Amino acid sequence: MPRLLAALRSFRKPVTSGYPRLIVLTDAARGYDLARQAAACPPESILIERTYGKKPTALRGPRGRGPIRLATVPPRVARQTQLDGIHWPERRLRLRHRSKTSDLIETASAHRGLSIAKARQLGIKAILVSVAFPSQSPSANGPGAGRPKGAIRLALLQRAFPSCDLYALGGIQAKTVRLLARSNLYGVALISGL
Repeated sequence: MPRLLAALRSFRKPVTSGYPRLIVLTDAARGYDLARQAAACPPESILIERTYGKKPTALRGPRGRGPIRLATVPPRVARQTQLDGIHWPERRLRLRHRSKTSDLIETASAHRGLSIAKARQLGIKAILVSVAFPSQSPSANGPGAGRPKGAIRLALLQRAFPSCDLYALGGIQAKTVRLLARSNLYGVALISGL
């Protein structure tokens, strides 16, 4: 983890959104539960709980300490459970325009340029682009994921969408973060690797 965080400090894209450069996602199906990941997350990160339709898990501890918490839930549920914001999976972006999200932090997932453009059009600036590098994740190898983009294609996407803060997701390790440092990408998102 220290090497990954050190590599992230060398990212060049200016911090315009104020969001951290590291996003951590939960994946209970792969044994990465929320409590364990929250404890391992640095305070200067975002933790996204992928709820798969369930209510977000309540974590103990005072609000405002630890990582920024988001979940894949409707805005109403995010407010009720005192989350900092919402993460929109690519397939749920179409629901975003019906929601009232002005006081919540928002991120979105995208597998291709058209999805990045749609998220930007909806006002979402922080976008997780996958699959960045080869990964063992079932979602990275599933239908619709596409082939790994690599540092050059990710850099081209960031250049095409300069007003967005793009995060590379998939196959993120200290070595791949160093490859991305010169790509002008904003940050990285990961599941394992903490």
